[in-house]
Amino acid sequence: MANDATLKSVFDYARQGPLSGGEEFPTLPAVFVTFVEHFPNSHPPGSTGSADLVTYANGEVALSPDKKTLSGEFKLWRNVFDPGSPGFFGSPPMPPDAFDDIGNNMTVSISVSESGQATHQRKLKGKPVGGMPPWPLGSTYENGLFVEKSTSGVRSLSFTLGSKTSG
Repeated sequence: MANDATLKSVFDYARQGPLSGGEEFPTLPAVFVTFVEHFPNSHPPGSTGSADLVTYANGEVALSPDKKTLSGEFKLWRNVFDPGSPGFFGSPPMPPDAFDDIGNNMTVSISVSESGQATHQRKLKGKPVGGMPPWPLGSTYENGLFVEKSTSGVRSLSFTLGSKTSG
């Protein structure tokens, strides 16, 4: 997959049958997605009391019935910053939980088509925030991930191929 410039290998993996095992508890292919947003201008320059805002979501995407789209809805997390004492060798301190729960009600829906169209949509209590439709990720799939750069920050979407046991 590392040398595949298209999503073909991801979709081929998701479409294949059982990887191993018997009829009752086969091992099936699973595709996991990681979505990260980094907003480097989200705090005042030179400020020591805050850190760049980073949001994060991860989980297994499902293959659509027509086998042309991978999608899922995932819990959204955000970084926390603890301005305590410096860590080893002057590195920033490690927060007790590097990614804090935004709230039980905030999620992000991710959808990727085989043709390379990726979208994301934040939801609050299962409804699109502000009634907004899914937002296209302004990038192409290259070297195993999507990366969108803008004046406000960076968004990335990557895939991990794994397995799960049925039953």
